[in-house]
Amino acid sequence: MNDRMTFESPWQRRLTRRRLLGATGAAAALAAAACSRGGGGQPTPFSPTAEPSASPTRAPSPSPTTLSSRHGHTLRHTGFVERDAFADPHKTQAGPLLGHQAMVFSRLLTYQDQARGTIAADLAAALPERPDATTLVFRINPQARWHDLPPLNGRPVTADDVKFSIERQRSGDTTFVRAPQWAAIDSIEVTSPQTITFRLKAPLAAAHHLFADVASFIVAPELAPDGRDIPLDAQVGSGPFLWVEWSDQRFASVRRNPAWFGGDRRPYLEGISLVQPRTTAEVESGLRTRALDVAIVSRTLADHLKRGLPQLVEYTVGHSMFVSVRYSLVNHPYNDQRFRNAVTWALDRREMVRKFFDGSGGLSPWISWPVTRWTLPESELTTVPGYRPGDGGREADLRDARAALEAFRSEKQLPADPLPLFVVDATENAIGLGSLIRDQLKAALDLDIRVVPMPLSQLVGLLLSAEAPFAAGPDTGWIDLDDWVYPYFHSAGTRNSFPLRDPDLDALIEKQRIELNEDARRSLGYEIQRRILALNPGANLVSERVVALAWPYVKGYPLDTTDGYQDRFASCWIDASDPTFRGRA
Repeated sequence: MNDRMTFESPWQRRLTRRRLLGATGAAAALAAAACSRGGGGQPTPFSPTAEPSASPTRAPSPSPTTLSSRHGHTLRHTGFVERDAFADPHKTQAGPLLGHQAMVFSRLLTYQDQARGTIAADLAAALPERPDATTLVFRINPQARWHDLPPLNGRPVTADDVKFSIERQRSGDTTFVRAPQWAAIDSIEVTSPQTITFRLKAPLAAAHHLFADVASFIVAPELAPDGRDIPLDAQVGSGPFLWVEWSDQRFASVRRNPAWFGGDRRPYLEGISLVQPRTTAEVESGLRTRALDVAIVSRTLADHLKRGLPQLVEYTVGHSMFVSVRYSLVNHPYNDQRFRNAVTWALDRREMVRKFFDGSGGLSPWISWPVTRWTLPESELTTVPGYRPGDGGREADLRDARAALEAFRSEKQLPADPLPLFVVDATENAIGLGSLIRDQLKAALDLDIRVVPMPLSQLVGLLLSAEAPFAAGPDTGWIDLDDWVYPYFHSAGTRNSFPLRDPDLDALIEKQRIELNEDARRSLGYEIQRRILALNPGANLVSERVVALAWPYVKGYPLDTTDGYQDRFASCWIDASDPTFRGRA
């Protein structure tokens, strides 16, 4: 917030909120903290499979007429041009940067649909061969080549490049924050320029996900000689687009890679320009003049714009990023189950959805509701305290919360001073998260809370040292079940800053890691979430339903539950024959 006495429309305030919640570089706050080392006027629900997917798998070639009508033009859309201290694709944790890099760098595998968990080949010619439960044999697409830019100059992508990319992270320093995910690999063997074999230490249900994960990019050794980081001016990959520019908090762009190996003469677009607008007035003006083809907007702004521009097509998708609270289980009073229950159940999540997302969002167990493959069904969640719907449900939640607090107070006392709630300062300034939690707990339980905003870097240190017993902020979201549960809730998890030690939960988490039957693994995921809801070491509170408005001439615009898979823009195209294309600058 600022103290300037100037008028801001609700839509301008909302843009500030989306900036906070959409820029994963900041929004990974509590997730990263515990790691030791984004036709016509009728609303159209978006399905990642409803229009041409940007999966790099080969498909039957369309006719030359279809190809000629799809190729050309630069897509102009809004988003976040935010990053952390790193430009290196193996080190950054900023979702917007990872998304931009996903158009430039390739992975062995990629996601066609994150919510459903659909994985397809990228650099690999096909999904890996699995001679046994612990061996994966990848064959590199023989047509895959690095961009025709120095220092790589279009040379073939090799199995040695793949090995370098994995070993670089496994053996690197602590700035390679994803090193733990590669601990499952026992050995890597290159048997030919196009063949690489991975042997796992044990069967791993998420083996394919490991190679499709958001930052599992394959980079060339020439980009990082002598162990150096890859800078912004050396983003040379093998993906469907070539890096052009990146200007922090302003704009970024890529241009078509004509030699991409993905098939069907993709990508169709000549380029993509990403703009981070300063105000919603810029968004509205850009859409009206067609200087913008697509804009990510709030629910309120979408409704406003569609009244004036009924031709705009609406796409929506739930985003797995979430607002959370965390407790330190080694600090009083959070070491008592009853007190944690009281606080967690008293929080009014539906009010948060209204205030943070203009009502466009939902409530989650630990796994965010948009991750439909793994999240606990809503029909069950709405029976759990803290999640029950309607006025009657809210009253029941408050009764249970007050009873839990009374049971706690019958044996223990709260500190005389207000309980500190540590919150990332940017989050507090943008959406008033800490203040809302403070007010809710005062009204529901008569608890006195003192909001303590601070920079992310400072909060990280306090979480690691158990000096932030009650913390709140945005968390990034994930795709695979194991990423949601093992690092955070297993006793050996590298991000278990609670710290939670529960043998029964450990056993469930370990079991899902090796369960190769997806239905059985999903059932284990449900059991894990039930256990987390019972223990309440922290809570995933709410996630947003993102809205995109596009002119009808934009086809195949990719939205999904997390950032990092913008390689699917390879199948996005602009239909110049659409009547709404007339007048586009």
